[in-house]
Amino acid sequence: MAFTDEREIQDDVKKVPAVPPPEHVESKRELFKITPGGVFRVIVLVGIIAFLGIYVGPATMGKTLFKVAVAVALSGVVFVGANKLFDQAYPKWTRFNTFIGVVVGFVLYIVLECNGAFRSLFDDRVKILGGGPWDVNPWLWGGIGALAGGVVMFLLSAPRATLARLPLAVIGVGGFGALTTYAFEESVRPALDWNKVWICAIVGAALFGAVTLIRKGPTAATRSALTGAGVGWLVGAWGGGDIGRGNLTGVAIATIVPAVVLGVRFGLVAEPSPAERRRIDSKSRSWIFLVPALALTAGGLVIPLIKTIYQSFRNRNGSETVGMENYRDIFGDPNAFNIDNWDGFLTSRLFYAAIAIAVAGVVIGIVSGRRTRQAFDRTESSTIPLFIAFFLLACAVLSTSRGTIFNNIWWVVVVTSLATAIGLGTAVLADRAKGEQVAKALIFLPMAISFVGAGIIWRFMYIARPPTNNQTGVLNSIWVYLGQISNGQARWLGLDAKWVAVAVLAAAAVGLLLLVARSIRLRASSTAGISLGIALILAYLIFRLVGPGLGGFVKADGTATPDTIIFFQDTPFNNLWLMVILIWIQTGFAMVILSSAIKAVPTELTEAARIDGASQTQIFWRVTVPQIGPTIGVVVTTLIVTVMKVFDIVKVSTNGQSDTEVIANQMFTSAFGNSNEGLGAALAVVLFISIIPVMYVNIRRIQQNRA
Repeated sequence: MAFTDEREIQDDVKKVPAVPPPEHVESKRELFKITPGGVFRVIVLVGIIAFLGIYVGPATMGKTLFKVAVAVALSGVVFVGANKLFDQAYPKWTRFNTFIGVVVGFVLYIVLECNGAFRSLFDDRVKILGGGPWDVNPWLWGGIGALAGGVVMFLLSAPRATLARLPLAVIGVGGFGALTTYAFEESVRPALDWNKVWICAIVGAALFGAVTLIRKGPTAATRSALTGAGVGWLVGAWGGGDIGRGNLTGVAIATIVPAVVLGVRFGLVAEPSPAERRRIDSKSRSWIFLVPALALTAGGLVIPLIKTIYQSFRNRNGSETVGMENYRDIFGDPNAFNIDNWDGFLTSRLFYAAIAIAVAGVVIGIVSGRRTRQAFDRTESSTIPLFIAFFLLACAVLSTSRGTIFNNIWWVVVVTSLATAIGLGTAVLADRAKGEQVAKALIFLPMAISFVGAGIIWRFMYIARPPTNNQTGVLNSIWVYLGQISNGQARWLGLDAKWVAVAVLAAAAVGLLLLVARSIRLRASSTAGISLGIALILAYLIFRLVGPGLGGFVKADGTATPDTIIFFQDTPFNNLWLMVILIWIQTGFAMVILSSAIKAVPTELTEAARIDGASQTQIFWRVTVPQIGPTIGVVVTTLIVTVMKVFDIVKVSTNGQSDTEVIANQMFTSAFGNSNEGLGAALAVVLFISIIPVMYVNIRRIQQNRA
């Protein structure tokens, strides 16, 4: 009668009728039908493979294809095997648990051996089937672990009424811990720190128990507390112990004790009913897909994060605990956090420009409010100048507050704002225009370039040669040529280029002023404001050309000689020239995302606004922008995260010299250049903490949109 339940389950499974095959099955002729498109794709694929084989060599190409085939085959075997394994959960519970133990034991032991934690069963490599020498120790230990894990899980799941689960669980899991104790190499045995062991065990039990008590009640909380105690004991013994200075007793306490505790926890769990096995079978399908991703996330993110946080409280070589000393060094270093000249922005031209634009926005809002009977009309004509004023004010403040942390904040403000604004403007202008796809492809193209490659490209554009030589950098070539125009040293069509440029600029300014007057009559305030702003810029250029001069030149004794800009050395705005590189890259990303959002705006809304008499500008700001607000939020948060961890551009351009240091580059320099692992880890933690609020806001916004 011991196996009656399992036999009944198998009989139930046999009684389930087979699913009939589908009525409409595609014939072999249709399945293998040859089409011109299919032939073309095959030819292209064969051509690519042949080209790669010739370019990189047949041997290298063959090895690469073999590795790819093996990886794909192993992935398929693991996926299919996992599905087949969980198919046994309902009809054959004992077999299912035994296989689970085999897999867990094999993976655990082979990983520990490959990391040098287990002793060698064979000191010399052996030849297998006449091949090269192979290290058979991982496979032997993997086999031992698989056998031990399978036996333990068989004892725990075998439905025998005469045997109690609790003694079997304690003996089985405890024996597995004893086997593991014997397997550990002497060089990894920990010298226990009992304070850390007890603290970790108590904290683990309290944490696991409290969470389960809230979710499932006191009965389940007891078992979870035992799980937390066992896990905490392992963390305190191995993570808090001095590895390599212990003895056999220490490794036994560190391994067997938590194994016995976990055995008690498993023994207290009743054997699942057939209904519970059904739930395990059904829920396993999602976990088959999630576990590989979760394992990669844990191995690549969670575990390194925990290790980094721990390392940030250690000294430069990780040998001693120094508490908060590394964090005090970060915020006490004037090169990282310096506010001595915090009031210097009051004399900055950016500050004066911000005040002037803010006053203009306030005036526009008050004047527009008189027509709508409001104290202040919050339209795009008034709010856009206020946003621009805030942007300029932030740049003025951050340009005078020096240090690594302020540089990162400056990067976030400038790159995020301009990349989003330019991407939105480009998406609007390109929407439904001729050549839209080509224009978007060209703007998006920088996204395909790595940050290192982009930094090198722009270094060539920024490069400055001696003033007496011809400039090879694009920007300095333009700058020097503007200086030649401003000093009458250039001619266009036989005329002085200076006055030709003045005439062209003046004509453009007059046209813009006429457009301003027409827009005011039509109450198109946005068009009037943009046109007036451009006209003022043109007026300033005319003033510079006619008056003090424009471009790169130096006058001495009445003679003008060329002069260049050293973009990466002229502080503090050398940071802005670095930001231009990232703006150039990320504008395409913002454009593509926002363009898709704009196209998804229902046409019924825009048509209704147009029927009500709204202008195209009003439709955009009052209908389209609110509709794509969530998408703008996603773009902004994504850009903030990207900008906060910027590293490559600064590394290849200035390496943090001339007050251009950022947190990621300082972290790299501290950890690998100066061999100060503790300070580098602390900088990484600061960078991580600064990103958490942005990620939280983004996740909450996504959840609200789904709700």
